This record gives sequence, C-alpha cells and structure tokens, in this order.
Amino acid sequence: MFHIKRAYEAYIDGFQEITMIIPKSNKHTVHSYFELIYEDNRKTKLPIVTRIEFERFIKYTVFTPEVLLLENKYEIEDEFGVRTDLQVGGVIRSNDFDEKYAYDGEDLGAGYSSHSTQFKLWAPTASKVKLRIYQHHGDEEKFTEKLMERDGKGTWKVVIDQDCDGLVYNYLVCVNLIWREAVDPYAKAVTLNGKNSVVIDLSKASHVSKVNNPPQSKYTDCIIYEASIRDFTSHPLSGVHKKGSFEGFHEKGTTYNELSTGLDYLCQLGVTHIELLPFFDFEGIEENNPFQSYNWGYNPLNFNAPEGSYSLKPEEPMTRITELKKLISVYHEHGLRIIMDVVYNHVYELQTSNFEKIVPGYYFRQDERGLPSNGTGVGNDFASERLMARRFILQSLKYWTEEYDIDGFRFDLMGILDTDTMNQIVTELTILKPEIIIFGEGWDLNTSLSPSSRKATINQSHQLPKIGFFNDKFRDGIKGSTFSVQEIGFIQGNLNHDYLSDLLLGSVGINNQVSLFQEPYQSINYVESHDNHTMWDRLKLSNGKDSEELLKKRHILGTSIVLFSFGVPFIHSGQEFFRTKEGIENSYNSGDTVNSIDWARAERESSYINIVKEFIAIRKRFNCLRFSLKEEILRHIKSVKVHQNIIGYRIIGIEEIDGVKEIMVLFHNGLKDTTIDLGIEDNWEYVWDGNKHYVEKGIKAECNKLPIPLLSTVVLVKY
Repeated sequence: MFHIKRAYEAYIDGFQEITMIIPKSNKHTVHSYFELIYEDNRKTKLPIVTRIEFERFIKYTVFTPEVLLLENKYEIEDEFGVRTDLQVGGVIRSNDFDEKYAYDGEDLGAGYSSHSTQFKLWAPTASKVKLRIYQHHGDEEKFTEKLMERDGKGTWKVVIDQDCDGLVYNYLVCVNLIWREAVDPYAKAVTLNGKNSVVIDLSKASHVSKVNNPPQSKYTDCIIYEASIRDFTSHPLSGVHKKGSFEGFHEKGTTYNELSTGLDYLCQLGVTHIELLPFFDFEGIEENNPFQSYNWGYNPLNFNAPEGSYSLKPEEPMTRITELKKLISVYHEHGLRIIMDVVYNHVYELQTSNFEKIVPGYYFRQDERGLPSNGTGVGNDFASERLMARRFILQSLKYWTEEYDIDGFRFDLMGILDTDTMNQIVTELTILKPEIIIFGEGWDLNTSLSPSSRKATINQSHQLPKIGFFNDKFRDGIKGSTFSVQEIGFIQGNLNHDYLSDLLLGSVGINNQVSLFQEPYQSINYVESHDNHTMWDRLKLSNGKDSEELLKKRHILGTSIVLFSFGVPFIHSGQEFFRTKEGIENSYNSGDTVNSIDWARAERESSYINIVKEFIAIRKRFNCLRFSLKEEILRHIKSVKVHQNIIGYRIIGIEEIDGVKEIMVLFHNGLKDTTIDLGIEDNWEYVWDGNKHYVEKGIKAECNKLPIPLLSTVVLVKY
C-alpha cells in the first residue's frame, strides 16, 4: 500500500468544498482558517465552516469562492504556515463530477489501425499519465515510456505512428502524488495471467466466420443449459482430447462407449442455448499450468479479453481470441446459441483493481462510514450508477455482442447493479441483436445503493420488463429450501402447495398466490445451477431413506416441472443424469474430481437422459407450452385440482395455435399409483403417460379411469 507522509491531509470533497484531516498528534490542532494556494502562488483565505472532533483526528471543512478544477494543482496552508498538497477526495462520487468529467466517446483503450494506434484513457483525477511500452512479452525489465496529454473530459491520449499489432503496454497513472501501473480496462487482449495489455489487430480473426441462425421469436422458446468449459470436457472418460479448453468444447465425434459426449451430446439433447460459466480473463488459475488449480471464473481481472487457461496457447493473445470465436461459430453452425456469464458486480480485489489504480475511489461504492460496500461478499461492489462505470459495462457488452456474436448474457449478482444501467443494456443490445436474451440473479443484497428500488432485484422486476430473473420461489417450491433441509418442496412430498399453481403458470399472480413478474417470460425456472446443492444431493439430504429408484423418480419429476412450466427453462449440466458433487454445496474450489461431468454416470443413466430429451421434444412440439404473455395464460390456461398429490393445468382453445383442442399436464408427487376421474370427458390421448412416450402414435386414455403412476408426469392431448 503506497503512502505519502504529510503533516495533514486536505481533500477536494466538492468543487467548492475542501476537507482537512488534522491528526491530534500534530503540534497545532486548533485552526480558525486555511489558505488555498494556486499554481501562480495566489492565495485565498478560507474561514472554517465546520469542525468535528474524532478520537484520533479533527476534521475541518471550508468552502472556496471559485470552482476547483481537477486539471489544476493546488496546495493548502494553515495559519501556522504548514503546507500540504490538495488531494482529490469525495468530489469524484458526486453527480457534479459525472456531469463535468464523464466521457461519452467510444474510443477508450487502444484504437488500432495498420499505420497508427491511439491510446486513450479516462483518468480525470490524474496529474500525469504515461504509456509504458514493453519490448518483449514476459520481459518486464525492458520498456520505454511516453507521456500522455490531456484531451478533455478527463481523458488522456497519445498516438504511436506505426503498426502496433502485438505491442505490450500498460498505463502509469499519478494520482495524489502516487504512481500506479495499471492494465488498460478496455484492453481486448492481454499477456499471460492478464498482467499486461496488448494491442491487437482483430481483422486477423476474420477467417472465423459468423453464422446467421434463424432468431428465436420469444424468450420462452429458449431452453438454457448451463455448463463450464472445463467441467464439461475435463473428465478422463469425456472422450475429448483437448480437455478443459475452448477447442475441446467444440470437438466433434467424442464418445464414452456408445454415448456421445461434448458438442454432439448437446446437439442430441435438444436444448437451444448454452450458458457458459465465465470465460473472460479471471484470477485464480496459472494459465500455463491450468490443471494445477481450479476456479469457476467469478474473479474478474480483464473484462474484455478471453481467459487464457482455456487456450491451448495462453501466451499468444490472438490465439485465445480465435479459439473462442471458433467455439461460438461451431455452436452456431449446429443451431446452438451461446450465453455469456458476466460478472460486472465486482472485481477480484479492490486495491489491485485496474479501475481503482486509475481513478481511486470512483468505480466502487462506499458505505455510510466511507468503507467499501460489500453486498457481493468479496470486499467490493461495482458502482454501476456512476456514469463511467455504467458506460464501461455497456461498451464491454456491446463489444462481446458485436465482435464475438454472443447471443445472451447471464448477470451474476445482478441485484448489485442498478435498474437504469440494466434497462440501458437492454435498449442498446437489442438494437445490435433483437433476439438477445438477458437475465440474471436478482437477489436483494446489502449494497450501498439508495433507495433500494434502484437495485436490479427480483422485487423490481416491473421496472425491468425485458429482463429475466432466476426464480428462487420456483426453485424452493419444487426441491425445497436452499437454506434449510427441513423445508421440503413438492417433489419431496410437500402437500402444502396451493401457491405452486402460480409457479407453474409463470409466477404472474394468476391465482393470486405468487406475483413476481409482469409477464411469464421474465421467470427463469430452475431447480439447480452451479451454486448450492445439485438436486440429487439435495434429495439425498432430505429423502435419504428412499431407494435410489424413488430418488430418481423425484428427480425426473423436478426436471419435468422445469420443462413444462411457463417461463424460460434452465437446466444445469448433468441434471439430466442426476449430477452429484458428493454432497458439497459450493464446489467453486473443490477441483476437477468433484466438478467434472461424469460421463460414465451419464452412460449408466442414459435411459433417463432419453426421458429428458422426450420432455424437451414435447415442449418444442406444442407452441402453447411456450406461451410468454400473461394474457395468453389468462385466456387459455386453467389450473387443475383433481387430487391432493397432483398439480397441473389444462390448455384450452388452441386449435389455431397447435391444431388440437386441449392439452393437460399433471404432476404427481404421491408414493402410490393413483387414478383420477375425468368425468364424462373422453378423446384424451397420451403424449407422455409417466412411463412411456407416445408422440408418434397416440394411445387413448380410458374415460373416467386415468392412471397416474407414482412420482410422475402425465401429458395428454385432446384432438
């Protein structure tokens, strides 16, 4: 931690407000005025306005007659002739600061052309900025430096008139007399382990073609499958040669015994979108030896550069870019779309963050005591409400969308971000790609953003009408509370399920029980993700005395509810074959033995994978199962109450939509086979009877005697 020894500290806390902090150990602690000294040695006497005594220091406040400019150098002198430099302080967290210094250009970073590169940095509180150019990759001893010039709105720039492709650089920024070296936050490429910025000629990756797929017409057409590039390919039996890499994730023809793995497996499963855990540059992995340690990737370092540990040649900045682009292109060729898991809510470490080095105190929230806000639980909360923080997020997302052809974004701890930022993200990204899907974790965390209605939480979903939210009420209602094993859900046998009918119907308050969203498409329906226990491990805790057969039936029932409820279904990788993490609730640091997808387990449970494939095929077959609007639910759907252990719904009036009169979906959590009475109704045919699939050839259900197997799902259609 750098520190300059001063007799006392003086800060610009407003454009006409100065705060002095006088240690009680000083000879003089009682003051009646201070003097502001300008660069030309003019002096202005400033009487004390407030004096507050603390345990170890005294705080004085004065006001200046003139507006202070951060471009100028000032000093403060007390009435006893003791001087100190005037530092930039709390002014940077004011609205006035944003209005005066926020830069709305999109040319920050290294603007490359074959004949010159412009380097531009936003650092309004800096007194000097240098561009440090390293002579060779990995050689931090040999470098040259170029002084950058102020360029308005707090920016600094320098132009190098040559082809700079591959040039390694950082910025040196002097703020309050302290020099710090920082990687360019806007860098599109970095050296090994993200230590240096690299100028890159992106046209060299133009040979990786973009593939135009027919767009999804609505969010609820999506079936999201969450996976980790490393976990999905790292198992010894995965059949993938280039394990844990961008390249390995799109290998074709990989198998374990007769089971397809990897890309081929995902194509056969029938999902539409692959949500990948973070693949931007993150901390925690030695990129030259990635299997020496393990990390999910929620430790952001460089937001606009691909992670090196997934590259076969992490020391080559261009290689990781082309490898990632190839992955996305191949998936697009196979009709699958890629969702990027992004972590703009925090950085790996505040003090070493490039943002903090460049504009100290600006990019991160502080609490009422002036300490870093910690709603994220990692020691820092990104201040998305500040204009340049917001603009960084927006420009980063637009870059990933345009350059890499990303199809959607999943926002980690989205509730830390503010509603204005999230709505602006939707506006700007849908211009670039109208079918893009945007959703996130809307948890209400204790961050210093006031009022709470500004936080992008699930409680503010009405302010964020085009954004999806992980539906934790759905999750806990189906598989039990994430935080209490004693609180069981429907699949474990809970009969107190009056509110579940609303969860099935999009959580939009159809039956006045659960009203989280304005429209069903905002509900991301899930029962497991990379966080917390897998559903299998949760069932082992709550229903450990059950036979394995019963546990599997409960599990498949839970997955069927995800796929046949209204909203956007979300499946965690391996959920379809009872993924286990050996009971570990949070496996972010548990290594490959726990986190790798177990393809031997998948092969053993292939019959259950086929059931999930059938459920996905049924969802895709009927448009009415993908209604996305509340008015459609109100017009066509009625809840079914035929048995204390059964929940479900009927869809009516759908001849023009699906060419059938009605569809009925029933979920049974009882431990005995049962029969329900359909009254005088007839002409129902099975689509799924709880045991077998009859899509091609309809089998009629007997009137008045509809058998419902224990722990099962039944889907019927009436022509």
